Amino acid sequence: MTLEAIGPHAAESILASLTPLLRNPSRSEEQHHWQSPVDLVTPLKQTFERLQRQGASTQAEVSTTPFDEEGFLEQLLDDKPLVTIQQLADALLSGIEPDRLARLITLAAAERVARFHTQNDFGDWLAVLHTFTYAHAVHERLLRSKEPLLYRALFYGAIAIYHDRFLNVPRAPKPKKEEYAASMAAASTEELLSLLDRRQQVEEAAGWVAAYLDSGRDHAALLNTLGHSLLREDAEFHSFQMYEAAVAEYDHWQSLKGTEALADRAAHTMLIACARYLAAHAPTARELPHTARIAWRLHRGERLFESE
Repeated sequence: MTLEAIGPHAAESILASLTPLLRNPSRSEEQHHWQSPVDLVTPLKQTFERLQRQGASTQAEVSTTPFDEEGFLEQLLDDKPLVTIQQLADALLSGIEPDRLARLITLAAAERVARFHTQNDFGDWLAVLHTFTYAHAVHERLLRSKEPLLYRALFYGAIAIYHDRFLNVPRAPKPKKEEYAASMAAASTEELLSLLDRRQQVEEAAGWVAAYLDSGRDHAALLNTLGHSLLREDAEFHSFQMYEAAVAEYDHWQSLKGTEALADRAAHTMLIACARYLAAHAPTARELPHTARIAWRLHRGERLFESE
């Protein structure tokens, strides 16, 4: 995606930056929680062999039975990983498009963020974020390529969602949109920014966003406001990842509105998850915008102060 945005002329420098990551990788299968209390490594290896042998979706006879997206989503969020592996493999072999499955896996990962309870350790926000952004990356890649080797990434995303289940116990309360619904028709998006001026307004921000989404108002203003809330903070890389992935997935689901039963719910989940994450990491000292203003004034040749 970076090369698409910047252009192929930057391929050498961008791809070279990946070398340290490729040189010193860690393997999920070697970690203890992938092997105990449930052995996930052996079933995955067997499933990959099965997919290779049967030619996942390329040589399969496409099933005429409608695919239960709602049921698959609930399975991804369940605590039965072996069933998830089986259902995912069956779906691929029945001809379900891998990018469709990737879209649902990304939605399940977003649900983990939307359900993340604030009584978890603060650092665990990164756990659900990493799963979500990984699933989003897999989805984007499968929209561009149907290389069968990529199908394995679907399973790793699904298992990461399973491993994150403890971070939804207890589950965060559903957004209290009723508290904001009555005045939402005339509400300004500045109200959301005001909420994010106070620390740890996670549930409040989620309630406000949920009420806004249900009000029937133009979503573009909300997207801009979430972006504004990000840019005014001393945001780190992960917050930018969250916003980019959430908005991109929101756009994917919006394009399916009217054709997919889950489209509205999924699009809303993306923005609620984004709002909760950004609210959890706001406010900061907000020094970066000030630094940017100074740099811009210097660029234009302005004086920063008048001497006495």
